[in-house]
Amino acid sequence: MSEFCRVVPWYNSDEWQKVYEELSDSSSNKENALNILLVWKARCPSLPSGIESTLSLLQVHVEDIQHNENVNNDQLLRLAYSSAIMRFVNHMLDTETIKGSSLYQAAKNLGVPDWIVDLRHDTAHSNNLPLITLLREACTISLQWLQHNYWDKYKPNITDCVSSKKEVASEDVNKISMLINLYASLSICAHPNCKIKNLSEIPNTEMSESIANDTEDLFGDRVDLTNVKTMSIMSLINILNLESKNLLKIPDVSTHVNEAVLGEDSLFMSRELLYFFSANDFKHKNRLNNSYMQCFEVLLKFLHKNDLLLKFILDLVKITQNCEQHFKARLAALWLSEILLALKRCNEFSLKIKKMSVDDKQSRNKKDLTKLYHHWFPSPKKNNLMLDLQKAVPRELQDINYIQPIIAAYNPFLVYFIRNLLNLIDPSIPNSVAERVYKLAEVISTPEKFPSPANVIYTEDDLKSVNEDLVNSEEITEDIQLTEKCVPKSVRDSQVINGIWRLASKNHNWSSCPIGQLPWQQKHYNHEALNS
Repeated sequence: MSEFCRVVPWYNSDEWQKVYEELSDSSSNKENALNILLVWKARCPSLPSGIESTLSLLQVHVEDIQHNENVNNDQLLRLAYSSAIMRFVNHMLDTETIKGSSLYQAAKNLGVPDWIVDLRHDTAHSNNLPLITLLREACTISLQWLQHNYWDKYKPNITDCVSSKKEVASEDVNKISMLINLYASLSICAHPNCKIKNLSEIPNTEMSESIANDTEDLFGDRVDLTNVKTMSIMSLINILNLESKNLLKIPDVSTHVNEAVLGEDSLFMSRELLYFFSANDFKHKNRLNNSYMQCFEVLLKFLHKNDLLLKFILDLVKITQNCEQHFKARLAALWLSEILLALKRCNEFSLKIKKMSVDDKQSRNKKDLTKLYHHWFPSPKKNNLMLDLQKAVPRELQDINYIQPIIAAYNPFLVYFIRNLLNLIDPSIPNSVAERVYKLAEVISTPEKFPSPANVIYTEDDLKSVNEDLVNSEEITEDIQLTEKCVPKSVRDSQVINGIWRLASKNHNWSSCPIGQLPWQQKHYNHEALNS
């Protein structure tokens, strides 16, 4: 923040100007200005001296106007006026007295009448308080002095200065985009099916040159690429994991990262790359091909390692809520399912590791942990999605209150990932509750599988007409009386709740009754309808 900017108690310059206009208006009763000043006092107990003195004097002045007919209040008013004037003299003459000047000399230098200083002395040292008329006059003159020497003086300097986050240079944004593309390229090259170990083995010359050039542009001499022929893909990835931390220190870095990963031209949301591996899995099996997912495993590990995965997951959720882009919404939902499942495995893996002995933990390096992971979570060809095994699950995803808005929002694609999302909650929710949520997500996703039992829509007019027909219905009265006779008195009495409510009779099929009608009303209504 600039040295010429200050944190102030007023909300904006308009609020300050409003107080100024109220104070300068001779016809105003000053009550509105006083209320705003009291708000400032609540916001900032230590106000500038000019505002503090104005507030003290204005409080007494407004109180005096509102209760000037109360004779018994005279002594309290004199005491309040005297205290406010004393504070005014002490505060406003302080700049001169600290230089060694007396109060009278300070008052003369600043244009304050010397008799007001006398009132200050009488208040502090005399046994009697000054007369109320004299105190009122002193208050009026003091407020006028403050208007001229504080409010008018600072009026031209009151402007708005909004403190905001540091703007991110376009160069930094470009570097983030370049870094993401670099990780995406290395992630594809590290795919097991490519069988590429060193950078020199990349068959596509343009990709090889692009990786080298981007690395040099981002990190310069910090990454030595002189031995490209012998540098392995994984070695370069490990170096980038260390060197990229400085690039991620820009404000709101997760937003720029997600724009690069989920943008229009990104490989992550590319239809062509998805269908290249297997369109059948996506279209008919509601899943992502394992080989396709491994194209982005290095990139997703990078997000997980640098605490960027939570915001990435939330942005994927936003994409699933956009039903207009059906392909992207469905692809994002399937990615969410796999990422959340991988996080669940990471959590389970971490719990298993904690149960191991200390010596056994220390003896295992990163490669051993990977082997152990595939041993505990086997899959065909060891190609299930694996995130950073040394990072925990984001705590927010384990909090039911945090994910509740995701569950509550209407989302026809929620059914794809809701189960894996709820499996992360700690402590886990009861299975019965989870199953209800799954069923609700399924109803939203496939409403055609859960048709409504009736297409009749009842309105208020229907209810009114039924009630009018049933007001004097002897048939209904007899039906109710017959129902009561069939139930023993002891049972009826035991079913009374809170002294006024009685449990409904079991002789009627309540589950088939439309909302807004009682079973006997439905029967009577249908009977009338048939007769008509």
